[in-house]
Amino acid sequence: MKLSIPDSLFVRLFLLLFIILSVSYFASKEIFASLGLEQATPAPQHHPFRLYGFIIRLAAVALTSWIAARWLTYPIKRLANAAEDLGKSLNSPLIDEQSGPSEVRQASKVFNQMQARIKLQMEERNRFLAAVSHDLRTPLTRLKLRAEKIAQQELKSEFQNDLSEMAGIIDTTLDYLRGDEQPEATCLFDIGSLIQSLAEDAKESGKSVTVTGKVHPIRLQPLSIRRCLNNLLENALRYGERATIALDETDGEIVIAIRDEGPGIPEEQLEAVFAPFYRLDVSRSRHSGGVGLGLSIARDMARKQGGNITLRNALQGGLIATLTLPKHY
Repeated sequence: MKLSIPDSLFVRLFLLLFIILSVSYFASKEIFASLGLEQATPAPQHHPFRLYGFIIRLAAVALTSWIAARWLTYPIKRLANAAEDLGKSLNSPLIDEQSGPSEVRQASKVFNQMQARIKLQMEERNRFLAAVSHDLRTPLTRLKLRAEKIAQQELKSEFQNDLSEMAGIIDTTLDYLRGDEQPEATCLFDIGSLIQSLAEDAKESGKSVTVTGKVHPIRLQPLSIRRCLNNLLENALRYGERATIALDETDGEIVIAIRDEGPGIPEEQLEAVFAPFYRLDVSRSRHSGGVGLGLSIARDMARKQGGNITLRNALQGGLIATLTLPKHY
């Protein structure tokens, strides 16, 4: 009959301690014998035998603790890294379910099952969004064609504006819900040049944008960060008419502060405005307030780069949106 020993953390630690203590015991015996320190009678309290034995066992315990710590922390680090990769992409590699003790293998199996379920749910959601998108665009297209037949030019223009607004709301909402189906690759990118380009585009449209400071290129996703900065700048110009962009950097991150000259936001709502579809009372009109996804998308894009966006009211008036990005060369 074959004896089956469970491969668990307890068994591994027990065997490790047993082996280390046994080796340290026999090693100390051999060392003491070679030094002529062994005696037939018990050694006095102050005899070097006791001191050497204590030192050897202390070293054995330290070695055991180090190995045990690596055994215990490795699967935790592996799960943490897998969770971080999963947050960046649902197509991240699965965890090896065959390595490690039984507890680790079980945790890896459950984690992989969770990833598979999340991926399946996202695929079902994307299919639903594609169907909704098709069903909404078809009647909108018919309405646009019928609007062309309206004789009254003023009424025709109002219909076309409303239909364009509806199409924009649908596109923005579906883009937000769709998320990043195809994650963008990172590359070394000159974010300072991008900000200068966005500022020039705004000036050509008659807006006032000032850029101060400079930063070094960092690794990021160019299209995502462009969309993030564009949303922040559009918000600043929509509510503040003029915007000032201040660039700065520290040893570990890039800091981009976009300040407008608008009315600001009540302190209790500075975090709430990042919620999807949230709009302040003063901007409920879609013509001025948008759909309520600009800041949500901007923060989502920033966090995908490992950064974040915070809002605060300026002492002299206006709102300051601060984008921080970690340096990855």
